[in-house]
Amino acid sequence: MPFDILRFRETYFEMIWGGHRLGERAGVEEASSLFERGRDAASTLSSIQVAEAKKTFGEAWLIADHAACESVVAEGPREGRTLRELMDENATGLLGTRPKPTAQGRFPLLLKLLDAAQPLSVQVHPDDAAAARLGEPDVGKTEMWHVLDAAPGAELICGLDPAVNPESCAQAFQDGGIEKLMCPIESAAGTSVFVPAGTVHAIGAGIFLAEIQQNSNITYRIYDWGRVDAQGRPRDLHIGKALQVIQFGVEPPGASPPLALEQEGVTRRLLAACRHFAAERVQVYGTGFVRLIQGATFHILLGVEGELMVSAGAEPLSLTPQGALLVPGGSETCKIAGKGTFLDYYVPDLEQDIYRPLEAAGHRRAAILRLGGATQANDLLHIPA
Repeated sequence: MPFDILRFRETYFEMIWGGHRLGERAGVEEASSLFERGRDAASTLSSIQVAEAKKTFGEAWLIADHAACESVVAEGPREGRTLRELMDENATGLLGTRPKPTAQGRFPLLLKLLDAAQPLSVQVHPDDAAAARLGEPDVGKTEMWHVLDAAPGAELICGLDPAVNPESCAQAFQDGGIEKLMCPIESAAGTSVFVPAGTVHAIGAGIFLAEIQQNSNITYRIYDWGRVDAQGRPRDLHIGKALQVIQFGVEPPGASPPLALEQEGVTRRLLAACRHFAAERVQVYGTGFVRLIQGATFHILLGVEGELMVSAGAEPLSLTPQGALLVPGGSETCKIAGKGTFLDYYVPDLEQDIYRPLEAAGHRRAAILRLGGATQANDLLHIPA
């Protein structure tokens, strides 16, 4: 049976740095699950929402196929099945012909919402080669942030001063002076930052964002702001591994410049592009938007503003702010109707989907290359001018 558009139940994780923004979502999700089993709606909803709102949830995993969380289909003919099971059923029908499963046979990307009431630890992730070299169970982790809301003056941190080398970095870890070497980015709703593997980074307090990433849960914690847990103990640091994977001598990427592609009834703004994923912010004006898929790649859609209806050959599903849908890669087209804005994540053909359309729209090569980050591993660099 071919795949319809898929909506999944969300999974929530309490974090020492988390806030209360995700608590109401968690309460509604849990209450809805109980209602399906016949519990009284009114009393259950109120009691669960009160309980969940008190928790400091840091992350909501919206679409995931990881050992830590296997997303469950929320509705439709495959309701109750996991993304893991759907990959086993028909990986090509789900992914399309271009994306590849991870080495473990899992879905290649993971979508989260993060609510940082306090700053996250300063951390770094390995790339695929370093993860394999260090014997990690996951692939590497390149990620990209899009800020949905931010307190005044809130900052993201991405990159180190290019003058920092392994020796000066190790000394800063020992002296507690790593803060002075990091590169902050003042952030507001709409700010996007591409974070290639090997980039030292942190999410500051007061930021609520969407994160698309490789399907990996590897984090090497470098610095935790002197924070301790409820038992008064500091969290573990991973300095030795971090020093093996940090990309030194690289210009910090800064905020990603959105590059616009205008089409009838829609504005597409390209935010980031690498071999693992591309990210767009798409504004639909009401006349509708048809995205050609032609069996090439899945699309993960995350609502930002307004309410949209999404169809791919079957019954349309609604896409509302902070809700996510997975359009299977085996689809021919995806139709989006209504007025609103959403994020679109997919696995691109970097030349045909990214570089040439932006070049034709008049964007300069230097601006296009910035979508792939400032590291030597920028996947757009090999495309000829």
